[in-house]
Amino acid sequence: MPTNQLKIEIHLTKEDWIKFNKFVQSKRQKALKGFIGGFYSSWISGLVLAVLLVILYRNMNDWHWPTALMVTALFSAMIGLFLWYMHRLQTALMPSEQGTFIGKHHFVFDENGIHSEGEGYSGFHNWRVIKSIERSDGMIVFFLDTAYGYLFPENQLKNPPDFINKVNRLRTYQPAKADPS
Repeated sequence: MPTNQLKIEIHLTKEDWIKFNKFVQSKRQKALKGFIGGFYSSWISGLVLAVLLVILYRNMNDWHWPTALMVTALFSAMIGLFLWYMHRLQTALMPSEQGTFIGKHHFVFDENGIHSEGEGYSGFHNWRVIKSIERSDGMIVFFLDTAYGYLFPENQLKNPPDFINKVNRLRTYQPAKADPS
């Protein structure tokens, strides 16, 4: 039985879920952002495209405004539908009040890993599966995968930096070996 333990009880809400999802989405967007995805490259690409279109249409004698407006309206409608669908998808993926995310969760941290228990579940994760521990926007997240992890709102912890330090000590704890003599 492990001797070094840290016990925590938290209560998660839909607001915690929203905050966590925003954090995960921003983290993934940063990972995907490269030269092409950056703000400045998009702005420069749009500028180059606009200049090319002006040069192309300058040589044409007539510009058919009704067609241009129809195409603009079509693409605007497509963007609007996409945004509406994304909002509906995000709303559909909200956790249920009767699910396992919302509510009380009990955690025990020891040198073996993280023991968790809540309404309708209990589990254990070895320290090896913890990919990272990150602190952002009033929460501490223990990532078990790229978008899955344990969430600890800082307002429910007595001392968040001390909590992280204690957990890191447990992660690296090596019991003393018995003296062979």
